[in-house]
Amino acid sequence: MASTEQVEEQVAAVPPLTPSTASPLTPKQCRFSLLIETTDDFMPRSKTNLAGVTEDGGIEESDEDDNERILRYVEDNVVGNDTYFPGPFGEKQVVYCDYTASGRPLKFIEDYITNHVHPLYANTHTTTGLMARQTTQFRKESREIIKRCVNATDEDVVIFTGSGTTGAVHKLVTALELKGDRAKKTVVFVGPYEHHSNILPWKETGAKVVRIRDADRGQIDMKLLEQKLKYYQHKSRFLIGCFSAASNVTGIVTDTLAVASLLHQYGALSFWDYATAGPYLNIDMNPVIEVEDDDENEEMESLDFSKDAVYLSPHKFVGGVGTPGLLIAKKKLFMNAVPGSVGGGTVLYVTRDTHRYLSNIEEREEGGTPAIVESIRAGLVFRLKEAITPALIEEREHDLSLLAFKTWRRNSNLIFLGSKRAERLPIFSFLIVHAPSGKVLHHNYVAALLNDLYGIQARGGCACAGPYAQDLLGIDEPMAEQFADFLVDTTRDEELANKGKKKKNGKMAPKHKALEIMKPGFTRLNLPFFFSPDVTNFVLQAVDDVATNGWKLLPQYDFDMYTGNWIYRNPKSESEDSPQGSTASLGDSLLTTTFVKGKFKAPPSPFVSRKKYVQTTKFQEMLQIASVFYSEAEAKCNEVPDLNQDDEFINGVGDPNMVWFLQPHEALAHLRDPNLDQTDSGSAAPLRLKVKNVPFKPRQSTARGSRFSRRSRKSHKNQAKETGKQTMKMCTVL
Repeated sequence: MASTEQVEEQVAAVPPLTPSTASPLTPKQCRFSLLIETTDDFMPRSKTNLAGVTEDGGIEESDEDDNERILRYVEDNVVGNDTYFPGPFGEKQVVYCDYTASGRPLKFIEDYITNHVHPLYANTHTTTGLMARQTTQFRKESREIIKRCVNATDEDVVIFTGSGTTGAVHKLVTALELKGDRAKKTVVFVGPYEHHSNILPWKETGAKVVRIRDADRGQIDMKLLEQKLKYYQHKSRFLIGCFSAASNVTGIVTDTLAVASLLHQYGALSFWDYATAGPYLNIDMNPVIEVEDDDENEEMESLDFSKDAVYLSPHKFVGGVGTPGLLIAKKKLFMNAVPGSVGGGTVLYVTRDTHRYLSNIEEREEGGTPAIVESIRAGLVFRLKEAITPALIEEREHDLSLLAFKTWRRNSNLIFLGSKRAERLPIFSFLIVHAPSGKVLHHNYVAALLNDLYGIQARGGCACAGPYAQDLLGIDEPMAEQFADFLVDTTRDEELANKGKKKKNGKMAPKHKALEIMKPGFTRLNLPFFFSPDVTNFVLQAVDDVATNGWKLLPQYDFDMYTGNWIYRNPKSESEDSPQGSTASLGDSLLTTTFVKGKFKAPPSPFVSRKKYVQTTKFQEMLQIASVFYSEAEAKCNEVPDLNQDDEFINGVGDPNMVWFLQPHEALAHLRDPNLDQTDSGSAAPLRLKVKNVPFKPRQSTARGSRFSRRSRKSHKNQAKETGKQTMKMCTVL
């Protein structure tokens, strides 16, 4: 293993992203050629001679130029890039960094649907007319595109279902007929960082769910997994492994080949949640690994790297807004004679007394009129991913992760969740420490400040991965129960109220509403592969600035203890250019639509392309504007009215020591007296030790301690070979 000095030298060598000098991409130059000619996979490259000049006299473009062009083309076509909003610190341009939750629409995909799909839209259950046949053809092509992109075979089916991964998991559970005695004899292994959608459906079947923790490097503990597989195999249980290909909290990537082969070695099914990984990593249902050595080939053939099922949410892809969930699974898994959703489109015939369901699984399991246009859009976003290539996307994602840690490693106020030694997507969940007080900034405040001051859209909370969040934050089960008590409305829940929960002094705890503000969490954002260097550097610097100075603006905010939201105190904006004030008072509404004189009318959006207010401020100037507000907060702290502790909040909490976040009145006190509570705040002690007034202790993980190193770009085939060899050795050792 490389030393810390070697790793830091390696990370320091990562070149900063620089703006591209390539000219804007025209549709004819884009490799996503189905928007121009739907019959061609890619636009043909011009033939070149040895001098690098094309036959028509033009200059040959490098692959790097072509790659940059298509990435800029995607970025330029994101719907909403021209969105601005007036807020408490002036008008801001929206910078969307929550693609881990949901993608955004792309203009060229929506244009294709408007111009090609909508004009001939009809129900796919009709089989006679031109419109129905064309719509059916589009949907069939979408399914075939997805099959090709995931390397599916004739033994795999692609099913559009529900609104995301959750619907796909439920469809799979139904297909397996996990209920009653069958469920009781089933053991489901889940990974350390599963989304609730990959835990709760399995729990509700009655099956035993066994959680496999993460190892030191943040990935699945393979030794523990094999121990559990051995144990339950001897008990003659039906074994299923359900793991995330990548964490939606930390971006840590799972070695799917190693895990799948180990599961199959013990007769377990291999199910994979690609909701987070799907837009960024290659999905291979049936990996084929070849090595030159004949002996190794024979041993490799004994390992089964295939995936029995993959489920994902295409709405998380850029361009995938509104797409349905996807279940890609082996036909052998569909044990149910009756489809999960019976109804129209699932039957061969129905008589007065009898009926027979279709034998085609894909048709049988998509009961009722499907989400037709939405599933066609899913095929288009997979076609876009195929055109860009997973290899390029993975390389960009890797470089963005390195650049982020390089930028943030000198800021000792940032605690990043998850190991930095593992391969990661550029998904970052973090806490911001206020060292003098020994507390952290509330994640929802950090998200609100990123929005109000920079226009950056991030997420605060636990990202629907509660158990993993508890692990990362250092919250054990007894403490988790304490926090859970804050989140229950005991004024309505008579059962809890009658339990007579007591405080330490023996008195009955007062009834209280749910205090969402007390729910621990983190702030999360991601850097998508198509971000330009200007946008990327702006986001990185904004996070760095908030980690250093964000607490200074805390006195200007107030929190709602019941919702957990943070609101700017002044209803009037600090900027004359945005007279409507804080974003909390703004919003568009369906209720503003009218039908006047037989026509539909709606006022212009208050956010998009409002030329009267749109500023041409560059990102660097936006950072400078933010620094002015930080400086003014320090200079004018004595002019701010005194802030008192919220007694109602403290009484609701009961124990003040459970309040883990810095409150506005505390921040004001520190602004007025910089020497307040300065014990150890400037020392070189580990960061987690500086969080001394927080009841939980997050795992120590800062950007500075990163061992996440740059790797050379490899083809998927070479990566598969390498992983296959390692897996073969691992299985032998285990």
